[in-house]
Amino acid sequence: MKRLFIAVFLMICVIPGFAQILVKQRAILDSLKQQLTENRPDSIKAASTLAISDFYLFNDNDSALLYANRALYYNKQFNNPAIRIRAYTNIFITQGLQRNDVAALKTLFTAQKLVDNYQDPSLKRYFLQAAGLLYNSLEDYRNSLQYFFASTPPIEDTAAQDFYHTVICRIISEDYYKLNMLDSALVYAHIVLKGLEKTRMDNGTVAHRLLGNIYRRKGQLQPALKELHTSLWLAENADYLNVEAIKSQLGLAQTFYALRNIDSSLYFCMAVMHASKINSFVEEKLQTLDLLKDIYAKKNNTDSAYKYTSLTLNLRDSIYNANKTKAVQRAELEQQMRTVALENEKKSYETRSKIYALIAALLVFLLIVFILIRHNRHKQKAYALLQKQKEETDEQKLKVEQSLQELKATQVQLIQKEKMASLGELTAGIAHEIQNPLNFVNNFSEVNKELLIEIKEELNKGDLAEVKLIVDDVICNEEKINHHGKRADAIVKGMLEHSRTSKGEKQPTNINALAEEYLRLAYHGLRAKDKSFNADFKTDFDESIGKINIVPQDIGRVLLNLFNNAFYTVSEKKSKLNGTYEPMVTITTKKENGSVIIKVTDNGNGIPQNIVTKIFQPFFTTKPTGQGTGLGLSLSYDIIKAHGGEIKLESKEGEGSKFTIELQKDKTLDT
Repeated sequence: MKRLFIAVFLMICVIPGFAQILVKQRAILDSLKQQLTENRPDSIKAASTLAISDFYLFNDNDSALLYANRALYYNKQFNNPAIRIRAYTNIFITQGLQRNDVAALKTLFTAQKLVDNYQDPSLKRYFLQAAGLLYNSLEDYRNSLQYFFASTPPIEDTAAQDFYHTVICRIISEDYYKLNMLDSALVYAHIVLKGLEKTRMDNGTVAHRLLGNIYRRKGQLQPALKELHTSLWLAENADYLNVEAIKSQLGLAQTFYALRNIDSSLYFCMAVMHASKINSFVEEKLQTLDLLKDIYAKKNNTDSAYKYTSLTLNLRDSIYNANKTKAVQRAELEQQMRTVALENEKKSYETRSKIYALIAALLVFLLIVFILIRHNRHKQKAYALLQKQKEETDEQKLKVEQSLQELKATQVQLIQKEKMASLGELTAGIAHEIQNPLNFVNNFSEVNKELLIEIKEELNKGDLAEVKLIVDDVICNEEKINHHGKRADAIVKGMLEHSRTSKGEKQPTNINALAEEYLRLAYHGLRAKDKSFNADFKTDFDESIGKINIVPQDIGRVLLNLFNNAFYTVSEKKSKLNGTYEPMVTITTKKENGSVIIKVTDNGNGIPQNIVTKIFQPFFTTKPTGQGTGLGLSLSYDIIKAHGGEIKLESKEGEGSKFTIELQKDKTLDT
């Protein structure tokens, strides 16, 4: 690969003796063409046609293009990426030499996609340097520099080692010269001369000419004359370098004109104009005509000045029109490429999004696995601890087994446990409620016992009137005992009703009565746990609601959870403010547009805005560790959603929170 590319650049720089090299390679070319006529595999034919294209690349553009396309045709059968990239590279180099700019750039972009996908360093280097050469021929010198430096940044230490690097430095120096970056151009021109002194593979015609033109532009005219005379002498002593002789003569004409040596400048201009191939080099011809116009103007030769002015304008117009057409075509091509780039970027973005989503899902999965593993380890530790306690004493054996069973039940029914967690709150409230009738029963039983003793004493005395009075008191007390016993029975039945596992069956329910009952139970439950707890609450119920179709146990759990949270937050705020704050919890119900709205409002601490969106997530809690599972609001959210309703939170930190439940009212119940 490297040898092939060196050969390409040797051809570019018109190395002395290249014609002899072509003659020696003629036998190889005939051999390659012979292989195409034989019955060979397509892979061999593809390689052979590509080698023939390489041979014709800089001396027969049409043949080079023909064989490069044939290489692509044979390559279709086995699709070797290296063959495709090299064939496309030969095609765009040939198209560039033929000044078919748009076609060359299209082929360049096609080859670049293949290079990016193939990821072969040597082929990529080959492509980048060929692209630099193409842009140099298209006079796009900035892109030319960009591609050359992307391939192998040539620095002085490496450039002087072999001719291959020297050639690259020569083109880079020319690019800098065309961009009027003269200091950089001068640095690389000296690197070229240093490299040629070592390799001795070129007589330095191009390098001396380039150096002379750089000196001329920098205003160093005497060194410029020296370098340009050297370049002209070297070109004239190698008769096949007549192109370089034309360019050197033009440089001398421009330098003598800058020195105001008009006759010498005119002499070299005429030498350029009489060159046999001057019409093939439009840029050099234009510069010569422009210089002749100025020379004859200096000589006050009006006719000749007018003649060359007209020739200059005509040639410049033709160049301008050609360049304008090419500029439009290149602009259209660049627009197409930008569109393609945007589409590719969109596809790339979609691909990245899918990858990121997959990574996120994987991370979530790994997090869940980590939590499960960690939970399992905790379970194993707890189990080991229970086993150890079991072995230590037979007395604790039963307790350990019960604890283990409770742990397993917790693991299997985690969600059910959270639903039943409210039973403890209910029990505390119910215990407080049932205490009063039990106290009455006990007190009246004690009183009746004393009264019966008095009856016995009065009977012994024979005072029947007093006995009757005492019997009336006993009867009255028994009625009160019966009343409070029934009251305790109703409370126990209510407790059983609320502790019963829900089967998910809806039934007509008075939502106002349900809310008031659970509010009372929540309040008394907290009072039973903390005697110091005290909070005010008020209700505003819409009596026109009637009954709605719900699962009362499930909605009761939701209300109990919201009431407990509200009482908890106002209690926390009260303990911090030391009596300067009056806790208040408000419950309202309202019928609105066929829906039932339930609002639970507190004036507690509120919830920070940065966690409001997380409040219904499972296992998220604002309570201290050990005081909440983080499942209450999540289960409440699921229950309300299962009823076809909505639950929302409005909160302002430091001022309080408001939970709003919206349930659809079954219209059939109204009828």
